[in-house]
Amino acid sequence: MTFKQCPKLHVLIAISLLAPACKRDASEAPESTAAPEPEAPPVAAPVEAPATDAPAPSEAPAATPESTPPSDVVASAEPTPGSEPAAPGSDPKAASAMALPAPLHAKVDDSCGRDAGVGTSALPFALKTADGKDISMASLRGKVVLLNFWGTWCKPCLKELPEFDRLIRHYKKQGAVLVAVATDTEPEKVLEFAKERKISAKLVLGGEELAKKYDSPNFPFSFVVDDKGTIRGSYRSYKPECIGKIEQDIRTSLEQKKR
Repeated sequence: MTFKQCPKLHVLIAISLLAPACKRDASEAPESTAAPEPEAPPVAAPVEAPATDAPAPSEAPAATPESTPPSDVVASAEPTPGSEPAAPGSDPKAASAMALPAPLHAKVDDSCGRDAGVGTSALPFALKTADGKDISMASLRGKVVLLNFWGTWCKPCLKELPEFDRLIRHYKKQGAVLVAVATDTEPEKVLEFAKERKISAKLVLGGEELAKKYDSPNFPFSFVVDDKGTIRGSYRSYKPECIGKIEQDIRTSLEQKKR
């Protein structure tokens, strides 16, 4: 029997029976048209890296030159044997200036420098230099002074003064000074001699009366005076063999001045 041959009532009944089945099937069918929501990937458990001594890349130490091994770096920070570290706040240039140079004279005659006046204060004076400047014993306080009495008329003086000038040049940076007190009152001969022999000493004029106060029978005569004005070595007359002892007196006074 065909569908057209069914009575109208039968057709309605058939449709009413089929409709619920279609509705049920649609509700039970999987929602194939909607895209499925992606599931979050499972969180992987952290993998522990094998223990190594190498530092992490972010904590790597600053690179050092490959040419300098670690042992050399440590060694460079250590003080040189025999050297003393500079005191905090000290001036390296000042320390270098105060260090005494090697002595010029190896031979020292300990019998020299013991003439009258050792241990007493140098006599005060106020005179003029050959270039017209004022000078006094008080103005020399704080320096180690080789105080020499001479005159252009004195031949041994003309031999001795250049030797003294060379000696004091050697210790100038450490605070030593040569004061050559001439009995001359006119500057011409004094300046002529100084220019000829390239003398850099402080040349003082008119020292006749001052020289008499030291009661020295012979010219030249000299004193090593420390920074406090005390005579540490006394040398009467010209004695070339005593130049080493004069240098030693100067060095000793400079060393005591540093303390």
